[in-house]
Amino acid sequence: MIENVQPVDITPEQFEHQVCDWLKASVDGLKNFTITHSSTLEGDSGEYEIDMIAEFEIFDGALIKVLVECKRYKNPVKRDVILILESKIRDSDTHKGMVFSTSGFQKGAIEYAQQRGIATVTVQHGHTNYFTRAAGTRPAAPPPWVKLSKYIGWFITLTDEGNESRTLIDDDRKDPLIEWFNSEMPT
Repeated sequence: MIENVQPVDITPEQFEHQVCDWLKASVDGLKNFTITHSSTLEGDSGEYEIDMIAEFEIFDGALIKVLVECKRYKNPVKRDVILILESKIRDSDTHKGMVFSTSGFQKGAIEYAQQRGIATVTVQHGHTNYFTRAAGTRPAAPPPWVKLSKYIGWFITLTDEGNESRTLIDDDRKDPLIEWFNSEMPT
């Protein structure tokens, strides 16, 4: 879990809108990319409510579906949430999944998600990415001349040693999402 993650004060609508904006801006090289918000998905076991479904084509018309869940919790996302999403992916013949959280992830959730090719992203206020060189100090607010996104995301993975690795997502940087969309699907 990201150390000392404070849940972001954001409405459900703002949260899902921010995630949707990041995803729409991450379509480099993806053909016929669409996002459906607040969807019902039919699976072998019945219907599922999904925050978003992203779809795009690869090769000559092969449709790829991605289930996207937005978790606005007070505590870090547990492994169970990832297990449930993986079950929905399998049951609906979908290809990939993503979980965005306002409160981080437990290490077990990150481990399991990474094994299954599910993206984990923690959403935070943009000002939390501002630091100074002074040892141990952090200003109350960044100076007005510093350009910061209102919200940022930390694309979280684990290194081979089991340590967290975080890659920044903001209004100007979508590389982690672009790379993930273009990565191989889990087998």
